[in-house]
Amino acid sequence: MKSLLYIFLFVFSGNLLFSQIDDLRKEIDKIITHDTEIDFQKTPGFTIAVIDEDSTFFLEYGSALLEQQKVLTRSTSFEIGSCSKLFTASLIEILVAKNLLSYNDKVNSFLPINKQNPRMEDLTLDDLIMHRSGFPKRPHFFGKKEQIPNDPYAFYTKEDLIDFYTEYVPGKSDSYKYAHTNYGLLEYLLEQNFNRSYSSLLQEYIFNPLEMGQSFVDDSELNSLRITQGYDRANRAVQPWRFQSFSGSEGVKSASVDLSNFLKAQMGISNTSLDKILPNTSVVLGETDYNDRIKIGRAWHIIDQGKKFNIVMHTGRSSGNSCFMAFIKETKTGIIVLSNSAYGTQDLGMLILRMVNHNWKRKA
Repeated sequence: MKSLLYIFLFVFSGNLLFSQIDDLRKEIDKIITHDTEIDFQKTPGFTIAVIDEDSTFFLEYGSALLEQQKVLTRSTSFEIGSCSKLFTASLIEILVAKNLLSYNDKVNSFLPINKQNPRMEDLTLDDLIMHRSGFPKRPHFFGKKEQIPNDPYAFYTKEDLIDFYTEYVPGKSDSYKYAHTNYGLLEYLLEQNFNRSYSSLLQEYIFNPLEMGQSFVDDSELNSLRITQGYDRANRAVQPWRFQSFSGSEGVKSASVDLSNFLKAQMGISNTSLDKILPNTSVVLGETDYNDRIKIGRAWHIIDQGKKFNIVMHTGRSSGNSCFMAFIKETKTGIIVLSNSAYGTQDLGMLILRMVNHNWKRKA
């Protein structure tokens, strides 16, 4: 009798889950049809993860290829572009929690004397994380190293980057200025300090604890084959970006199933040791230059909704893929949208998050 009860509960819970996914898809279909202008000729396909407290739902739309049908799944890996910064900031948060680093560590202290910049003797790791360095978005003369269209980082080396740092003459401002350069430098400094690759640090401290088996950094030939085909704004198939530097800013590849684990840890609901550490990265710590409502944590951008709960979010893009990640801590809800085109899915992720949160009226 007890075994029959277990079978009934298993079947019932399974049917309930299928019903929830079906209802969720219907609501998302409405959003796509009525509230967005997503064109499946420009964005052939995308995957969605919806986190709602203890439940996570995965949905796939369209195709992995433009000219023929190929299934996308929750395990399909995409380039996540600037969302890679979230992993670099989270890695440093973990290392700080383990007393292996301090946010007040000086950048120069990680470098040999001939690579230090005496004009930037007060620059700290936290200044880089919080985009307070004043560095340009990409280093000066970065374009001279771009030999192949749609592959901007393939020939810009870490030596080029540190030479830029050494010779840089800073301006007077120490306010927020978003720059990929900050996170390219953080990758370099981490590797110098621990004498190992950025990729291996992510693997040990984030990918392994969160069971992120579809996530990686190294752009080996084998790994490149794991990334879904991407399309640029002219609908041309493009190859994944290659990196000699800037992986800490743009180089992580991941899948919706993995990113859902990462987002849960950011909300403190992953049931891992990282639940006590990673929520610190989305605490409001400063202002941005976008508008008064958009604040910044460590890498995360935070939309201040006044009396409503803050929205924690970040976007990323490569020549052929795009990524949207957002969550609300208080309601334990999160959204991930990964697409195989530079066009992306516009505001779909935010619209889904609003729907799941009852037009921002959901209670904690």
